[in-house]
Amino acid sequence: MPFLFNHTAPVNGCKTALRLRSLGALPVVLQRGFFCLFLFLACILPAMAYADCVTRFDNGKINWSTGKITAIGKAAPKENTESEIESVPGSARANANGHIIEILKQVKIYNGLTVGEYASNNDVILAGIEKTAGDALIVRQTYTSALDMAVEIETSIYGGFLQLTLPDEIRQISEINPEKTEQTGKGLGEFPYTGLILDARGLKVDPVLYPVIVSEQGRKVYSSLFISREFAVQYGACLYLCDIEKAKRHKRTGPRPIILKGLRKSGKNDSSIMIGMKDAKKLEKRQERHQFFKECRVIIVVDGWGE
Repeated sequence: MPFLFNHTAPVNGCKTALRLRSLGALPVVLQRGFFCLFLFLACILPAMAYADCVTRFDNGKINWSTGKITAIGKAAPKENTESEIESVPGSARANANGHIIEILKQVKIYNGLTVGEYASNNDVILAGIEKTAGDALIVRQTYTSALDMAVEIETSIYGGFLQLTLPDEIRQISEINPEKTEQTGKGLGEFPYTGLILDARGLKVDPVLYPVIVSEQGRKVYSSLFISREFAVQYGACLYLCDIEKAKRHKRTGPRPIILKGLRKSGKNDSSIMIGMKDAKKLEKRQERHQFFKECRVIIVVDGWGE
């Protein structure tokens, strides 16, 4: 039996007809205003939805813009007995847990290395992945007429999961002197940058947990040397968005982000994103980068594939 979502009850036909007739009685100006509003919402709402970057799987998805991972589990009673029917919710939840573990293992850390490969010989990480799945919250559950059940659960890549899976080379960075950061590398009338937005659209960049930005000479511009583990675990090493305008307004990079354009990926099996020599030098002259890199105030804008 197919998985059915709950549907809203239909509106009474007579009342709908009355509403339509009353709308026709409105002045022409108001009718046109309602029509323009409808067109505006029809255009803007889908665009807002596609600002999020989502990777889909057979039984779930990862929203890289929110850090949320969702999975669906299904179950049905083998027989029409009371005990079988009562076991369905637990079976559906177990099925969903299995699917979310599969998704977590497919997440890429860097350079094609997946969480599953990284954790294959580490029982502590494998146990942590199972705990992440077990702690996932139920966000929706539905029954069909045949008593089949579907459960949707949700967890986050932030927090415990990132603590387990981020490379050990990402360590805690001591406090940076904010006064020195604000005063150094700033010319007359200039204000410090508050974050980095990297426009990587058109480069076919796949989101990873540990992004690296390099110059054309191969020098690391953003890497574990600049990232403090405290912030990377809590917020992720960067935020992925699929809309440059949303990125410019996002609080992650503050009111005055520096915006750079990615040139290309470093290689087939290298997830690093390369920037031009001029942009690399511009960024390296700014001492304040140490502060916003430490706090992972970085947004990478990638090609939209959305919800």
